[in-house]
Amino acid sequence: MNGELSARLHEPLYAALWSFGSGWVVLTMVLLSSRRTQAGLRTLASAVRDGRMPLWQTLGGLLGGTYVLVQAYAVPLAGVALFTIAVVGGQTGNAIVVDRMGLGPAGRAAVTTVRVVAAVLATVGVGIAVLGRVLSGGASGATGGVSGGSGLTTAVGAAVVVPVLLALLVGGLHSVQSAINGRVNVATGTPWATTWLNFTNGLVLLGSVALVRWLTGGLGAVRLDSAPPWVWFGGLAGVVFVGVAAVVVRHLGVLHTMLVLLCGQVLGALALDLLNPATRHTVSPVVLVGLVLTAVAAVLPTLRRRAMAGLGS
Repeated sequence: MNGELSARLHEPLYAALWSFGSGWVVLTMVLLSSRRTQAGLRTLASAVRDGRMPLWQTLGGLLGGTYVLVQAYAVPLAGVALFTIAVVGGQTGNAIVVDRMGLGPAGRAAVTTVRVVAAVLATVGVGIAVLGRVLSGGASGATGGVSGGSGLTTAVGAAVVVPVLLALLVGGLHSVQSAINGRVNVATGTPWATTWLNFTNGLVLLGSVALVRWLTGGLGAVRLDSAPPWVWFGGLAGVVFVGVAAVVVRHLGVLHTMLVLLCGQVLGALALDLLNPATRHTVSPVVLVGLVLTAVAAVLPTLRRRAMAGLGS
């Protein structure tokens, strides 16, 4: 949704501001009408004041905003496919480290062969799905180094290194964001408060960047091409995504949460492509293979957990 809106607006920052802004408005309406959400934020503030919750753990939304900014920079240089694969690699790889450190509310999780295989399999699966769609002509790049309409970069060597490294970095930061969001959700007792705080932090960051760009003449006027109605719902999808992740990570841990969400994203993208006559041709057997591999990666930790439970009974 956000990617399509970005293409229609010809400016990724405008699309990001709409996504965060529209989601923030909905969440603020919930906050104003929900005493439980208000109480959750007061509880969180109290936890920060008395030292039970480090202040930096409440700033997960800044990491989400950073992802959007890096995406706007890296995709035109590295291409959609390479950026996506690097992000997923960063997410799953660092999720293993984050779980090992016990940063999330689920506590520590050992580095096992199954977890490493699941992380690698997810990255490969998403990579195959993305490349399959790109080769079918379904992923268009922005400008610059992206070859026309393919989503593949024409840049080589050093020109791609920095964007890819940044993609790996923000992917890894996304795992940290999920972990600390889970901590915040435990403190607030409601995903509405957690998600509102995330969107507030992200919106402040993006708004500040937009203001600086506007003052320096680097942000042009809004240009909107005709767009299907569904592209405007990216903010609501983000609300659901952040809220669900904040709840689920307490029970599954960061890696398993990442794997499940990645599988859901690939499946959702497949559904949108099938529903859109203009992109239906991009659903190839290669894309389906990628989806299957991603789904297997999401299931692997569950099978391991059940096997261990069976041995202990």
